[in-house]
Amino acid sequence: MTDGLVIIPAYNEAENIAKVLKEIEQLQLGLDVLVINDGSKDNTKEVVIEAGGHVISHPFNLGYGSALQTGFKYAKNNNYKYVIQFDADGQHYPRNLITMKEEISKGKADIISGSRFLGNTTQKLGCLKLFVMGLLRLIIKLTTGTKISDPTCGLKALSRSTYEYYSIMGNYPPDYPDADVSIQMIKLGYKIKEVPINVRERERGESMHSGLKPIIYLMKMFLSIIIILLRSAFKIVLTNL
Repeated sequence: MTDGLVIIPAYNEAENIAKVLKEIEQLQLGLDVLVINDGSKDNTKEVVIEAGGHVISHPFNLGYGSALQTGFKYAKNNNYKYVIQFDADGQHYPRNLITMKEEISKGKADIISGSRFLGNTTQKLGCLKLFVMGLLRLIIKLTTGTKISDPTCGLKALSRSTYEYYSIMGNYPPDYPDADVSIQMIKLGYKIKEVPINVRERERGESMHSGLKPIIYLMKMFLSIIIILLRSAFKIVLTNL
């Protein structure tokens, strides 16, 4: 077992996951890799096993956040020092893992978050996605005073104390953990550091944020952020009583 665990949530990614695992293996980073098959309807699980990967499968689709939390619980049970979240769709360049590993190993931040806007990305973002990101940036800035350039990036490294907190039921959103998590972590006193990363276009399959899905995502994110802010305010009130 190594110090770090790469957690890869996967839902219907049979067309992409083998390539992702192969590219990570070729880098020889000294990191363990765990795929969380989140109730895929295709043969994602079988492809991972055939590729020699380690996989845990949910009986049905629970959501991206739930898949990550399964990985956090596994990491806690196996005493990893840190975890790195990595997408299964092939958009993250595996070499970004080098930066994430180096930064989280320094112990100077609780969360290392990738930013496509600090790097030279080849990914083309539509107007709707850019609008959503801009709005979330503004909300984070107004509610925490902290600037996060890429609030929806899925490439993150978490320290042990951070991922152990999120391994507890109720502490992590089950579907889209993005800007709401950033706000929550800052409110809880955790330190977030952004680092530049490069991403590429998805070659196969359908993105979970395609079409009008960003609008649904934004509505859910607003609700989650409101709940987090109310909890934070309630905690302050209780502390001052």
